[in-house]
Amino acid sequence: MGVTYFQYLNEIRLSHIYRDLTSTDLPLKVLLEKHGFTNYKLFRKMFYEQFATTPGEYRKNAAVSD
Repeated sequence: MGVTYFQYLNEIRLSHIYRDLTSTDLPLKVLLEKHGFTNYKLFRKMFYEQFATTPGEYRKNAAVSD
């Protein structure tokens, strides 16, 4: 089955936040606004489904790896 435009758009937006979580120290709230997310709960659910971790856990683990 194909991917809808909105699914594709959200995958791109999520991948940009994923990158920014380790390449910047901007607060998550700022990153969400920067990439067009307005609902934190929905974002967190989508992030977890895409990457099998929460944004906070990912940022913390990436910082430990450096």
